[in-house]
Amino acid sequence: MIIEPVTRIEGNAVIEVKDGKVYFKVIEFRGFEKFLEGRSFEYVPAITARICGICPVAHAVASARAVESAFGIDISERVEDLRRILLLAQTIQSHTLHLIFLTLPDYYNVDCFAKLPKDVVKIGVELRRIANEIVSRIAVRPIHPELVVGGVARDFDMKLDKLKSLLNDLKSKIDEFEFLRNGEVLNETTYLSLSTDGKIDFYGKTLRGFDGGIFEFKPEDYQRYLDERVESFSFTKFPHLNGKVCRVGPLARLNLTVLDTDFARDLSEPFKNVRHETLLYNYARLVEIVYCIEKILEIAENLRGGSIRMEVKPKAGVGVGVVEAPRGTLIHHYEFNERGLLVRSNLIVPTTINNPAINLDLNATYNKGGELEMIVRAYDPCLSCSTH
Repeated sequence: MIIEPVTRIEGNAVIEVKDGKVYFKVIEFRGFEKFLEGRSFEYVPAITARICGICPVAHAVASARAVESAFGIDISERVEDLRRILLLAQTIQSHTLHLIFLTLPDYYNVDCFAKLPKDVVKIGVELRRIANEIVSRIAVRPIHPELVVGGVARDFDMKLDKLKSLLNDLKSKIDEFEFLRNGEVLNETTYLSLSTDGKIDFYGKTLRGFDGGIFEFKPEDYQRYLDERVESFSFTKFPHLNGKVCRVGPLARLNLTVLDTDFARDLSEPFKNVRHETLLYNYARLVEIVYCIEKILEIAENLRGGSIRMEVKPKAGVGVGVVEAPRGTLIHHYEFNERGLLVRSNLIVPTTINNPAINLDLNATYNKGGELEMIVRAYDPCLSCSTH
């Protein structure tokens, strides 16, 4: 049996059932790691932003962070705040796109979002519009954003009254999405996420993992914990954490970190203990939409000072940049020569890390007679990212 294409996801994939085993095949190949070689440092964030049209901000920010790590650059507190706003706004638009327009039709048993309740669709449209506008205010445009090494393209000065209003609208409808809390455990895995002092932070300082217990390590030490493997049936790699299948993204973040905004913290109560139900990715996505709105409003009201860009002098070095993309932990690892030209790069993206778990869950679902495509959609895979 072959399901081709897998629908309502980003990119192209095939589900094949052969001899009683299920394979999630990603058949794209793009080669970004190779053609980044020889590029000057200032162009690398712009090039990597082209990896994806849904999460370009995360690639640009991770890229800039990796360059700054290689050159020993410390950015200002204001740039940190503005980059956090960028990542949060991008997460709102990405989560909203996937949850409302691609996933909810499964729960409402309809074939497209046009048949969903109109008030729900309207909230989704408005959230994405405002989130994209926020990104544009700082990074010029929501797709192919401009981000500079050592800073950001623009400062932020935008009234957020409409965002506050949409938050209230969303709060009033939260109870209507109680069904998103349902799911069953298909497989128990390890988890990985960025955090700062145990709190959720898309621009965090420390990688936090779960392997029966919580442990932490520095982003530059990721190779001690993550190993990339390959299989013959897919162009997407198969990373493992401590030799075990790992998951990243909304489910991992809520399992591993504490939310520090009021309403989102209350909504995250089901994740006081580590949860393994795959379909809870969808509920976690809803919680993070609320969190990202609340956090943007908080940061914007308390923006710290400092220059929004600085002069950058290249030098030979190796750097690692990690951020939380909407789909999970994103790693950019670069090596530069003394002229600031990129010699080597390695990119590990969230969908790649989730790939082993997707394959495991598809096999478990097939054996239970469940809905295969719905399980894939729970992960919100970005397949163009995964085959960078």
